[in-house]
Amino acid sequence: MEHSRCYIYTPPEQESRPSKRQRTSKSKPHTDLSERLKIYSKTWAEQEKNIQITLEEADSATQGKIINFVAANAPSEDGPRISIPTGLIVAGPSIASHGPYFERLGRRITDETNSSYVVLTSGESPNLKTFLKNLIKKITSRTEEDDDDEEEIGRSATSSRRGPKLLNFDLGHVQEWTSRNPVQSIVVAIQDSEAFDTALLNEMVDLFYSWLDRLPFVLLFGIATSSESFEDRLLGKSLRYLEGQQFDVTQSDEIIEKLFCATVAHPDTEPHIGPNLCRRILERQKDHVQNIQDFVHGLKYAYMSHFYANPATIFLKYDPKFKDFSSDAFEAIRNLPSFRRYIEEKLEDGDTQSVRQLLSSDQSLFAVIEEHVVAVQDILSSLNIAAMVLTRIRESLGITPKVRLSSVWTRAASGELLDSPLLRETMLSIKKTPSDKLARVIDSLISLSAEKVGPEAEEIDIPIELQTLHCELKTLIENNADSGPLRSQDDVRSESVRTTVVAQKVLLSKHKAALSEQDKAYSEIVARFYQQLESYFRFALIDPKTLFLYEVLVYDLKSPHTEVFQPRPRLALERALATPHDYLGCGCCGNTQDRENTLAGTQPATAIVYQLYLESGTLINATDLWSAFNAIVGKDDEEEQSPTMALFQRALAELKHLGLVKPSRKKADHVAKMMWKGL
Repeated sequence: MEHSRCYIYTPPEQESRPSKRQRTSKSKPHTDLSERLKIYSKTWAEQEKNIQITLEEADSATQGKIINFVAANAPSEDGPRISIPTGLIVAGPSIASHGPYFERLGRRITDETNSSYVVLTSGESPNLKTFLKNLIKKITSRTEEDDDDEEEIGRSATSSRRGPKLLNFDLGHVQEWTSRNPVQSIVVAIQDSEAFDTALLNEMVDLFYSWLDRLPFVLLFGIATSSESFEDRLLGKSLRYLEGQQFDVTQSDEIIEKLFCATVAHPDTEPHIGPNLCRRILERQKDHVQNIQDFVHGLKYAYMSHFYANPATIFLKYDPKFKDFSSDAFEAIRNLPSFRRYIEEKLEDGDTQSVRQLLSSDQSLFAVIEEHVVAVQDILSSLNIAAMVLTRIRESLGITPKVRLSSVWTRAASGELLDSPLLRETMLSIKKTPSDKLARVIDSLISLSAEKVGPEAEEIDIPIELQTLHCELKTLIENNADSGPLRSQDDVRSESVRTTVVAQKVLLSKHKAALSEQDKAYSEIVARFYQQLESYFRFALIDPKTLFLYEVLVYDLKSPHTEVFQPRPRLALERALATPHDYLGCGCCGNTQDRENTLAGTQPATAIVYQLYLESGTLINATDLWSAFNAIVGKDDEEEQSPTMALFQRALAELKHLGLVKPSRKKADHVAKMMWKGL
């Protein structure tokens, strides 16, 4: 082009001030992220170690019995076995936890016995032929310790030099494999036996029994209901081929409680999980999941969210130094609600000099943070120990209904346990408890205080004179001449009711029975124990939300956790299609205060068709739907109907993809409605 347009810009005489202050410094939304992730990795590694130890301890008793059962049923020289050794593992109704349990069981069996272990599920076994193919493939597969050539294994698994070629579902492959790899037993674990077809189970038992003189099979059946219901499914002939023994696995709710004690309620936990989030996780486990691994994943996601999204967690660093922290980290502390409350308390006390230093000097703030992180951690540890003490006391006294530690801890962490009916009931029971139960309570607390926690294996600190009370009570019980236990003055058995008639009116009055010297001495011990315990609970059961730096040491945000582990995609889709302006944020989609849903041609085509879909019945006439859509979106010009028809067809295809409509077999020009909003 020879010529181009140009414009002359004439600036105004006075520059107007910008309406908004401009940012002069670069923001750092991920301050010290790498350091925080290092702290997270170290913290979660310790928690994961505790989780693995807890799971192994929970499974050790039952798995030890199963391993002894497998080892005891190894083939002997006395003669061939006349029945198949069978273990009926009652693993409980939590189907999702069966897989991890059989994996842990398989590792122990292969490590502690000379056995081959395979797990089969109903999804891998639609019929006997497929079941045998998968069984042979898993048994004869190459292991890490095998040094044989892979091609040689492949040839031996498909043919035999000494005889005819074997089919790929012939157990002769397993017999050839055992000749090269001698094992005492071939343990076949059926993980979900109740999902198997009954005929397949009977055929499998009959086939294994026919090979029992050549292959040392041991069967393990995972059962979710009961062994009686499993036995009712098998034929009498197949049952005679089995020599069964039942093993009861620790139920998932008990394991979840042990994991909660080892991770969330443990005195050495850092950071802590808040009560609202813990309550949500436990409710989800109870109502929906009942899976141990999902509980662990929930805790891990909470730890990740806390360290990734909160810049103030950098102060949880081990052996912190002032030079390790940036100014943004201190600004994050100054924006915490607990810091504001701390400043307000200082101002109320008239300490303005300290407030000025905390607001202006990072060095002064670091000294306060370093002091309070340790102090608040000790307070939270004392809170956890107090919840454990209260749970132990209720268990020792046998108070009903039984309340788990997770429930006691969530109430304590919410600040609701002090002066609660639960605590009052427990303290009243201590006043009235006899000497034998009180001795059991004190022994339980002594064993609790002797437990080791922390990296330095320190004992749990319970500020009560347990040893002194134990010695005095033991001496008093040994010197008791009566066969019955000692009773305190508050025991109802020490009271008597007297009836007095005055002016034709009956009056009832309670009178204390005369106490022996030993009962009086026992009452003094009970009173001392009660006073010390009450003072301890008053000191330990505080509201953690009032603590300075609570947001650093406690993570209690439900929203991201709920959106990940309890998503509601259908609700989001229905909202997006019914009210698209909620997501688009525009004013052209009919966003009015009077009506939520307003049909407009500016809305997305799929949203328009969906709103027409909501007004229709079970069968929708496609022609009528197109006419209504064209009346909203289309134009009078016939040439413009082709793009409108394309939009309509795409919208209808998207509704079909979402599962909202499907073609109708009754009428070719209709579509069937599959879902209703809110149902």
